[in-house]
Amino acid sequence: MPNSIEPIKVGGSPSFPLETSPYNSRVEDEISTTNITNSDPKNYQFVAFRPGFPLQGSELNEIQEHFQLQMSLTINMMNNWIVSGSGPMWRDGIATLPGDGSMNGIDPPNTGLGVGGGIGGVHVSEFAISGPGWRGSTPLHPFASPYSGGVTENQVEITYLSQTQSIKVKINPGWWCVELPQKNPATEDLQFISGLKHWIYINESFTLPQNISVSGSQDIDIPVGLVLQLVYYSCCEESNDPTVLCDPEIGDNAAGFSNPIGCGASRVAINAIGVGTVDSSNWPLSEGAWSTTGQDQYDKLSLVLKVNPYRKTVRYMNNIILSTW
Repeated sequence: MPNSIEPIKVGGSPSFPLETSPYNSRVEDEISTTNITNSDPKNYQFVAFRPGFPLQGSELNEIQEHFQLQMSLTINMMNNWIVSGSGPMWRDGIATLPGDGSMNGIDPPNTGLGVGGGIGGVHVSEFAISGPGWRGSTPLHPFASPYSGGVTENQVEITYLSQTQSIKVKINPGWWCVELPQKNPATEDLQFISGLKHWIYINESFTLPQNISVSGSQDIDIPVGLVLQLVYYSCCEESNDPTVLCDPEIGDNAAGFSNPIGCGASRVAINAIGVGTVDSSNWPLSEGAWSTTGQDQYDKLSLVLKVNPYRKTVRYMNNIILSTW
């Protein structure tokens, strides 16, 4: 699959406003997928200034460009989700297939944007449709990319395997608005969540290691989410020690090249390292309770979607249907 960071464009003309000398945009290089010296987006989120280190003009420029980049992606995401129209928002009960909220032959409650009209007019949030930006990870576009020259596949690819009655989930390259989960997969005792949103670019495909069995008839939502990693990079010479995370390219670049002698601020990066779910043996217990292992698995996910074997639906966390079978 070709890499494309559209709708953001880098290189050539026009390029980032601060790409020209003497400003030498760092953000454009950091997100480039074609630059020979930097083939992977770095997904830097913060410029972490350190006491006693020099302040570089390029670091102040970097803050401005990061702000503009994230604002632009957010506006694009809102537009994409509003005009998508490639899938239904909810599902009516037909024949033996249940609809949203249908119970024992009773008509399902009204569902729609912000509406979860339960029995007797009581609002039931689980039936309501919301916009993007839930507590978890949201793709830039809910279905196929609308950008010319970009990837043509959905950012989230769902395949129903009839022979095994299971669902295959694949995450394709693209921009994602993510939120750190409850637990850091690397450090069990660290509460990871902050509530902040971050735009990152996923440069590779991730396939859920195990397909999700949908042969059962329980009315449950099986969660699927990204596994995220937060790391800090210091400005220093490259090291062969994998525990020392360095980026010599964030040295002073006033002369048109990175000078690691002129080190200033560190960087904070967030990357996706995989996709996960809760193992079927740990979910559900009585009345939807988690097992200890299941809760631990859930807390490490930045939620993307939910699979319901009973309703035969795959939905984003805001309830828009992504796939049915």
